[in-house]
Amino acid sequence: MRDRDVIKICYLFYNEGLSQGQIGELMGISRWKVGRTIKEARARGLISIAINHPQSDLTEMEIELAKKFRLKQSIVVDITEFDRVSPLDQLGEAGALYLASIIERHRILGVTWGITVSHVAKNLPKIEARHLKLVQIGGGLGIIEGTDNPALTTMLGQKLGAEAYLIQAPIIVQSKSIRDTLFKENIIRETIEIARKADLVMFGVGLIGPESLLWKSGLLTESDATKLKMAGAVGAICGRFFDECGNRCLHDLTDRTIGLNLNELKKIKHKILISAGVEKLQAVVGALKGNLVDVLIIDLDTAERLIK
Repeated sequence: MRDRDVIKICYLFYNEGLSQGQIGELMGISRWKVGRTIKEARARGLISIAINHPQSDLTEMEIELAKKFRLKQSIVVDITEFDRVSPLDQLGEAGALYLASIIERHRILGVTWGITVSHVAKNLPKIEARHLKLVQIGGGLGIIEGTDNPALTTMLGQKLGAEAYLIQAPIIVQSKSIRDTLFKENIIRETIEIARKADLVMFGVGLIGPESLLWKSGLLTESDATKLKMAGAVGAICGRFFDECGNRCLHDLTDRTIGLNLNELKKIKHKILISAGVEKLQAVVGALKGNLVDVLIIDLDTAERLIK
């Protein structure tokens, strides 16, 4: 086919809005050949598609991130420092919007509390999801921005209209014997069994040092942090520590932790990681490489570094 005819087909399709069938009738060729011609024209660079909207750069980045890390989806939030809404609330709004859009397709939502997840709960509108069970997938971290874990879980359950299952124990305890004793309690054992059946989970990623919630809550000591860093740990999800490749770091904390382990977490079909701040870059990379994430919700600065 002559280039002149190829260009005419593309013009009629993109500029005039004719269907491939209509163009086929006008040109005396099959609809299938029209479609193939348009595809080949794009491959040859005869035509290009431009999306004239400021959101298009973010969309391109989201698609690139999803391809790079084999994600179902990524959502990049261009956080504005001078917005009336705080940076964490801007990220929380994005997480809440995404959660609201998919909640109907799931039966058990697991959460492990952190600052970013608490802002998702704060910004979530009231949804009638009475088919849903809400469950903590790990023990508590104590107080998060003035609110304790059971209160956060209860508040989220009320917003969802869902039955909430709580783990009334810290995520890390002082010894394996204490953890084993707590596991014998019916209410804790049954709640963890429900958590293992979750088909949707949302979590943040924790750090190792004094800036982490585990440290601030008194659950992680300086000795623990030193041992973890020597073992190559870069981050934690649900109190489970991993290295830059997402492999679990062997440490005595494993036997003192209450909640799902990383292998159990991987089995959950829809895993949402929401994170803000470039200081968490290594931890996010480790979670991505360890196949612990299906959907990533992240700020623009960190997203740019992930792509690089």
